[in-house]
Amino acid sequence: MGRSTHALLLLVVAVAAATCSSAAAQVPPEVAAVCKTTPFADLCSATAGKQAGHYTTMDAVAVLNMQVDAFAKRTSAAKEHVTQMSAEASPAAKKALELCDSLYSDVEDNLGAARRALGFKDATTVRAMMSMAAQDMQNCDEEFRKVGEKNPMDRFDQSLLKISENCRALSNMI
Repeated sequence: MGRSTHALLLLVVAVAAATCSSAAAQVPPEVAAVCKTTPFADLCSATAGKQAGHYTTMDAVAVLNMQVDAFAKRTSAAKEHVTQMSAEASPAAKKALELCDSLYSDVEDNLGAARRALGFKDATTVRAMMSMAAQDMQNCDEEFRKVGEKNPMDRFDQSLLKISENCRALSNMI
């Protein structure tokens, strides 16, 4: 490798490291402390830290609200990905993707119910809505297993399952 290429590579690595450390530094300690109690603390901190400036109080309810917002954004991105994947999918995969799209709509409905429940600090309803959302992701995965095809939504489903686990853990704190 030439010296200029080597120097460029080191520069890219340094910039990437600085970006990662500055993003981690932006997570308020109160958010990090609450997120530490969740099964996927790094994911919680990463998604909640981006929204922390919108909240005056940093408690479990605020972090749970942040997680529900992150869940909604990720679900919306999943729905967009379904549309992209459907264009080139086999007939069996297209049918499975249609079911996934419907399930993601159900997740959005569940998130709306969870938001309303949060307003009343109704942890039981929040946990129920998150369990139902997790089941929807598992049903999407199962549909692809049934048709014997790789699930192009797996990356989304796995991250959504992790966020739902974090939400359930946080709901135990309210």
